[in-house]
Amino acid sequence: MDIESKLHHLTGLAREKSSERRRALLREVTDLFFDETPQNGTGAHQQFDAVLSTLAAQTAQDARAELSRRFADAPLAPRGLVMQLARDAIEVAAPILAQSGVLTEDDLIAIATEAGEEHRRAMTAREAVPERVSDAIVANGDDETLARLVANDGARLSRGAFETVTRRAETSPVLQAPIVNRADTPADLLGDLMSVVETSLRDRIMKRFETLDPAIAEAALAASHARLEARIASDKAIAEARKFVTTRRMRKELDGSLLVRLLREGERVKCCVALAELAGVDHSAAQRALDHKSPDGLALICKAAGFDKALFVTLAILRGQSRGNLSEDAQALGALYTSLSKEDAERAMRFWRMRNDMQAA
Repeated sequence: MDIESKLHHLTGLAREKSSERRRALLREVTDLFFDETPQNGTGAHQQFDAVLSTLAAQTAQDARAELSRRFADAPLAPRGLVMQLARDAIEVAAPILAQSGVLTEDDLIAIATEAGEEHRRAMTAREAVPERVSDAIVANGDDETLARLVANDGARLSRGAFETVTRRAETSPVLQAPIVNRADTPADLLGDLMSVVETSLRDRIMKRFETLDPAIAEAALAASHARLEARIASDKAIAEARKFVTTRRMRKELDGSLLVRLLREGERVKCCVALAELAGVDHSAAQRALDHKSPDGLALICKAAGFDKALFVTLAILRGQSRGNLSEDAQALGALYTSLSKEDAERAMRFWRMRNDMQAA
C-alpha cells in the first residue's frame, strides 16, 4: 500500500468519536509521516498537513504538546500544522517557537507582535534569532523577555534594539547584566549605563573601554553625542537652565552651595545643568546621577569633581531617594563616599568627560 493509500485509510478511521482513538490516530499518522516523509509541496505532504492539523485540533492539550515536541526540529514538518501549534497554548507552542526552522522571519514577527509574553519568551531560546525578529520582541516584550533575548548570543540586535534595551536597563536591573555582558553592545551605550549599574558591571564596562581602539572610541562618542543632543534639543527648560548656569559661572557663583540651593528650591533641571558644568560631564550623566535610585552615579561624579563628603551626602539626600531615616541614610552615604577612591572615580568618569568634550567641540 503506497503512502497516500495508507494515509487515506487512517483518515477514514478519524470519524471515530472516541478521544482515545483520535489520540492513537494522531500518533499513527505522525509515525507514518516520519517513516515515509514526503517531499515538500507534494500532494502527500499537503494531505498530511490537512489530516494532522484536523486531528490535532480535536485532541487534548497533552497530545498536542507531544506532537509539538516531535515536529519541533523536523525540517519538513507540515507548515499549516506548525503554524497551528505555534499559536496554541504555551505548553504546546514552546518547542515549536524555540526550534522549528519551518517558521519564517515573518511568521515569528507576527507571533511576537500578536501572541502573549510567554510565546515571545519561548522565541528568545532559538539558536538564531534574526534582527527583524529581535526588533519585534524588543518592541513588544517585557524586561524579563528582553533579558533572555539579549543573553542569547545567537540573537542579532539592531542598533535601535540596543538603544531601547539600554534605555530600559537604566531603570531595570534585570536587563543590566545581559546588556553589559554582551560582546557586541555598542560602546557608547555601555557608557550610558556607567552611572546606574552595580560596581562589578561598571568595572566590566571600564575594562571594555580600556581595550577599545581609539577610532572605535571616537565613533562611540560621536554616536552618544548625537543621541544626547536629539533628546534635549527641544527641551526649553534645559536651554533656559543653561543660560542661568552660564550667568552664574560668569558671576563666579557656580559652586556646591548653588547645587544645594537649587535642589532645595525644586530647581532640578538647573541643578542638573549646574552639576554637569561643575563636574565636566554631559547633561545625560548628571541627570541620571540625580534621578537614579542608586547613589553610586552621583558619588562617582562628586568624588571625581573633588566635592567634599558633606556636599555629596546633602545632594544625595535632597535628590529625594531617601528610605525615610535621614540619619541612617546619611551614615550609609558617607560610608559609601569614603570607600570610593578618587582614582576609581576618575577612571569611571573618563568616558563621560570625553563625551562631554566632544559635545563642546
